[in-house]
Amino acid sequence: MITNLVIFAFLIGLLSGGVVVGAIAWAKSLGLNMNWWKWLLSGLWYCLFLFFLAAGFTFIGEGEAAAGWKVIGFSGVVVIVLGVGLWRVLRGK
Repeated sequence: MITNLVIFAFLIGLLSGGVVVGAIAWAKSLGLNMNWWKWLLSGLWYCLFLFFLAAGFTFIGEGEAAAGWKVIGFSGVVVIVLGVGLWRVLRGK
């Protein structure tokens, strides 16, 4: 029996593959000088983004909508601030 969690994990994995391919093309088109640690930081940021979304929507799915929206709101601010910092590191010459 396939559970919703297995379907969710499959879809996230499938979409993440597209994100990786798109990120490589995006970095090349912007002329970013990417090395291994910049890719590592970008991957960590993406994993943090996915974790916060999954945590927030898990709370909502379990019937704790207020807690879920608080997690999504707080984590949204954290992910945006870290994303801006990452962007500054990636664009730095």
